[in-house]
Amino acid sequence: MNRAQKHEFLAAFSLLALALFGCSLGKQSSPQPAANQPAKQQPTQPTQSTEPAKTSEPGSLRVGEASGSYTAKGETVQLKYAYAGHAQRFGNDSLVILLTDNPIPAEALAEEIKSQTLLLAEKIRGLEYAIDKDGYWVRYHPSQTQESKNGQLKDFVVENDTVKGRDEDNGDAFQGRYTRSVKFVAAIIK
Repeated sequence: MNRAQKHEFLAAFSLLALALFGCSLGKQSSPQPAANQPAKQQPTQPTQSTEPAKTSEPGSLRVGEASGSYTAKGETVQLKYAYAGHAQRFGNDSLVILLTDNPIPAEALAEEIKSQTLLLAEKIRGLEYAIDKDGYWVRYHPSQTQESKNGQLKDFVVENDTVKGRDEDNGDAFQGRYTRSVKFVAAIIK
């Protein structure tokens, strides 16, 4: 190899090395959390599905899910589904939250938020909440027992068209015949 060929070889080798080095700088790897730090969760998007999304973390709820139960006249009902929307209650615009034992079909959801057709016909069971600036009202379905409370539900948050919270009542107002312990996350339908 003569001097000119060596110079060409070194120039080509240098360009190749620089190209490989430049490619490695543009490569992105996803950061891994340290062993003692939890991975950051990506926010979930509200969904119009009537079935709750599945979750991999024990105890956490996804949009459309409820957990807990209520007791009315000695019968305990497990709640699994959560829905929300705006409707008129007692002459006020209220955020209505429905927690049910069975899913509400997508085509019936807007009407159910407005007038509880399935709940009143006892085709599904659940709790109906109406939340406004003064507090909240809750009705047990199918018994139709209801009560009003000042203030807000526990851990109550409305954010990005999603509402979440929890409610507990040991039934003191009804001599223990009506109790509830629930938590929920629901997309607010438009």
